[in-house]
Amino acid sequence: MASPKFLRALGPGLLFAGAAVGTSHLVQSTRAGAVFGLGLLAVVVLANIIKYPAFRFGAHYAAATGRSLVAGYRDMGWLPPVLLGAILILADGFAVAALSLVTAGIVKTVLGVGLPLLSLVAIVMALVAAFLIFGGYHWLDRVNKFFMILLAISTIIATLSVLPRIEWVLYPATAPALDIKALLFVAALAGWMPTAMESSIFASLWTVEKAKDEGAKAPVSDVLADFDIGYWGTAILAVCFLLLGAGIMHSGGIEPVDSAPAFAAQIMGLYREALGDWAVPVIGVAAMSVMFTTCLAAFDGMIRSLVAVGEELKGEPVSGRMPYAGTLIVVLIAAYLLLTFFLGSFKAFVDFVTSLAFVTAPLLAFFNHRVMVRAIPDMPEEQRPAGYMMAWSVTGIVILVSFALLYLYLVFS
Repeated sequence: MASPKFLRALGPGLLFAGAAVGTSHLVQSTRAGAVFGLGLLAVVVLANIIKYPAFRFGAHYAAATGRSLVAGYRDMGWLPPVLLGAILILADGFAVAALSLVTAGIVKTVLGVGLPLLSLVAIVMALVAAFLIFGGYHWLDRVNKFFMILLAISTIIATLSVLPRIEWVLYPATAPALDIKALLFVAALAGWMPTAMESSIFASLWTVEKAKDEGAKAPVSDVLADFDIGYWGTAILAVCFLLLGAGIMHSGGIEPVDSAPAFAAQIMGLYREALGDWAVPVIGVAAMSVMFTTCLAAFDGMIRSLVAVGEELKGEPVSGRMPYAGTLIVVLIAAYLLLTFFLGSFKAFVDFVTSLAFVTAPLLAFFNHRVMVRAIPDMPEEQRPAGYMMAWSVTGIVILVSFALLYLYLVFS
């Protein structure tokens, strides 16, 4: 039985899961199953395996040192935090817009709201901002746990019910050929699988904040166990959404639509087909709630990271909630303006966002590895990462760099 100390340590890993189970799972994994059947299952599994050490180092470094990865980046000079800040502003600015759009689409579908989609996006952003500014980490941690458990249980049950409908072949004849267009979607799928690499930064900041919230540091082993539960839980859910798309949409010849509300309706249809009409309201509320918690976790992680980058470059901590609140409001306004230009093509917008993550992942994975290497001499022996984990990290970086170069070649050729 889990110890009380371990149960109290749970939180940052589940927040990581909350930030991940959004666009990459509900949208991209489902689309992968709907279009390719089981053809891209290996991509989903391998992406989670390859990136694991880079993500894990965020929680590990923070638990062992009491500092965030942003502080570790600054120890390597001014360039790493500057590049991180640029990635956060560019890639995560689009990510905030994409998550808000998907959430608004689910709200519109589940509640049958007649408001224009952009109006719902503004409402979603306002609600998320109010919760984060006034609720802080304490309430974010607790709300996320409840809804993640609810979605996980319902999704696993739905997936088990559709297994007999799936065409169990590695690459179905009904799937598209792996041409340039298909390979670019594969890059978009892998880019945010399980989520953008910046979430490793978020995990380190949440681990530090969790220690402040509890008034004591949790043992490194408990922090890593919490992270593993969140990380591999998201990997399982990604496979589940792909199987749902393959078992219902691909087997039924249903094409994913290019509209956030309509695609949200298709997702609700997956659960209706799997579990029956009675489950749709329950799943609708669960999906809507989880997308809100995804927005909460992802937005909070991004804003904390931007504030931390500013602190490290300035050389002194900021006080009060105003820097956090001001940064959040500016980012949400910018994200809303982005949507006014990109609303016309839902799938293209999501693919663009996730492809950015594919290109930037190798750089952040390299930085995470270097931060951990520099920290190892100061860690007690029992807290150091195992040798195989460091080798796994190097292998993952080499693979990520190779595929990023291939992706750029395909785009520009």
